[in-house]
Amino acid sequence: MQLLKITSSCRGALSLKGHLVRRLFTQVRVENSSLGSSDGHSTVKENNPVADAASLQHSDKPKTNPSGSSSLSKVNVSNAAKLVFDKKQQYAIDKALTMLKEASTSAGFDETIEVCFQLNIDDRKPEQRIKHKILYPVSPIKHTLVAVFTKDPQEVQVAQEAGADYIGYEELLQRIRKRRFKFYWLVSTPASVKGLAPVSKILGPRGMMPTEKMGTLTEDIDFAVREFKKGYLRIENDPDSNVHSVLGKKSWSVESMITNCCYLYEFLSDKKPRAIKKNYFVGLTVSSTMGPGIQVDLNSVRELVNKKRQDDFKRSSKETAMLA
Repeated sequence: MQLLKITSSCRGALSLKGHLVRRLFTQVRVENSSLGSSDGHSTVKENNPVADAASLQHSDKPKTNPSGSSSLSKVNVSNAAKLVFDKKQQYAIDKALTMLKEASTSAGFDETIEVCFQLNIDDRKPEQRIKHKILYPVSPIKHTLVAVFTKDPQEVQVAQEAGADYIGYEELLQRIRKRRFKFYWLVSTPASVKGLAPVSKILGPRGMMPTEKMGTLTEDIDFAVREFKKGYLRIENDPDSNVHSVLGKKSWSVESMITNCCYLYEFLSDKKPRAIKKNYFVGLTVSSTMGPGIQVDLNSVRELVNKKRQDDFKRSSKETAMLA
């Protein structure tokens, strides 16, 4: 037992001695490193100059991501691609559309260019509300899906010959209840429209309930289906008296979108309520799906519309003179 105690005490002394030696060695090493750094030389460089040269060369290189490109250059590129414009300034229609086309966004698809006309109307008055269908000179929709709600065999055959995409009664009701419908127009006859009462709360807010004003509630199913298949769109003002519509796609030319914008301006001018005497158009904004909204000078649109009217008048005058 005494021998074991002596051995353990010796081990403790040796460990204490080793600890003191390591501490002394560390202190001396720190002093040498401080002296070396004061002479302008690094201890790492003296001990391993090859490793130090590699580390210095690695520290001089910019940090890169796994793809191999510099993160700084990526940030610069993304910032440079952003659209820079003054939110308070109003641009000409051609300038605004060009800015939207040239601005690059993170969208991986062909974005939609939309327009918003701010009108001086009172949505609380039914006679001043805007709710119509419009057919643009350059239609933004390639394939318009039309459904016919009927269970009459003759009407079903007429709808098939006219090219309707969805035809039915109970099947359409189930689709609408589950909100799994893709059609844009819903046509019905006065005899069948009563069956849409259970789903009126679904169709009503979307503006899809058949009405005589829109031409979706009619006896002539053949004419209605063929007409809507041409590419008609719904335009309706929101509670803030704004009318939103699609002008085209980002890949379209500026001229095509300007044509549609001027056509919508003329269309809304013709639908101006009688109670509105002046200042019918308050503002105009264009935007893309993933882009910001740019204010447009209404005078630029008026000038284009007036020029178009003058050209049409001159053309019609020449045609009349040639016929005479």
